[in-house]
Amino acid sequence: MPRILIVDDSPLNLKIISKLLGDEYEAIVADNGQTAIDIATQTPPDLILLDVLMPGMDGLAVCKFLKNQRSTADIPIIFITVVSGSQDIVKAFEAGGQDYITKPFCSLELRARIRTHLDLKASREALQIYAKQLERKNQELCETLVKIEAMATTDYLTNIPNRRYVMSWLHDEVMRLQRNAGKMAIILADIKDFKKINDTFGHDCGDYVLKEIARIMRATIREQDVIARWGGDEFLLVLPVTDLAGAHGAAGQIRSALAAAQLCYGESRLALTVTFGVVQFDPQLDIDANIKRADEALYQQKGTCRNPM
Repeated sequence: MPRILIVDDSPLNLKIISKLLGDEYEAIVADNGQTAIDIATQTPPDLILLDVLMPGMDGLAVCKFLKNQRSTADIPIIFITVVSGSQDIVKAFEAGGQDYITKPFCSLELRARIRTHLDLKASREALQIYAKQLERKNQELCETLVKIEAMATTDYLTNIPNRRYVMSWLHDEVMRLQRNAGKMAIILADIKDFKKINDTFGHDCGDYVLKEIARIMRATIREQDVIARWGGDEFLLVLPVTDLAGAHGAAGQIRSALAAAQLCYGESRLALTVTFGVVQFDPQLDIDANIKRADEALYQQKGTCRNPM
C-alpha cells in the first residue's frame, strides 16, 4: 500500500485529506515543516501532499530541503495551496514540486493527481532498475568480449600469442618501422623430430615440451619482443629494434637457456634439437615474404645446426 505524507498546519485539513485517501493509501500526517522533514528522512513516503502556507518553515522551504537530500530527492511532491497566482505556482515548481492543487479542491482530482504521480514514480524506478541491469549486462558483455578476444589471440596450450595475434601485431609494427626507418628481426624456431616425442612418450609429453619451450623462450627474450606459436612445433619470434647480429645473439641465448633447462619427462631426459631461422626484416618485402625468408633460413639450418639437450 503506497504511503502518503500529508503536511498541513490545519488539523481539519489533515483529517479531511486522510479520509479522502480512504483504504487505498496509508496516510501519515505532519502539522509543521520540521515534523514533515523528520518523517520523510526517517521513513521516506511514496508521495507528499504539502501545504504551502504554514507558520515557521513553509512548504517551499520543506520542499527545497527534501529535494537536496539523496534519500528524499525523488519523492513526488504535490503542493496544496490557497494561492493560485502564476508567480506562486512558478515558485512551487522552482522549489522542486511536481504538481499543485488549489484549495478548495475536488477529491476526484486530488486522487487522480496522486495516482498519476505514483505511476510516474513507479515508471522512473522501473527505468532506473532496467538501466542498472542494462549497465551490468553491458559490463558483462564487455568482459566476455575481452575474454573472447584473448582466447582468439592466445594459443590454448602454451598461453602465448597465436598466429592471428602476431600477424596483426606485425602489421602495426611494420607500419611503425616504415615511418621511423628502424630495424627488426624475425626468428622462426622449430623442434626437430617433434613427432618422435609424441610417438615415443605420448602426446601429454609433447604438450609438456611445447609449454616448457614457450615458457623458456618467453623468459629469455626482452619485454618488447614478441613470441607466438606459429603452428605445430614452430614458434615465431619478432625482435623490434634489432639487427641481424643482435637476432643471432638472441637465438644463441635462447639455445643456451633451452640446453640448461635439461627437460625431463618422468624418468626420461628429453634429447631435443631446436633449430632457428634468423633474418633481418626487409621493409621492401611484405610480411609473408619476410616470414618465408625465415622459413628458408630455418630449412638451411636444420641440416647443420643441431643442439641436443
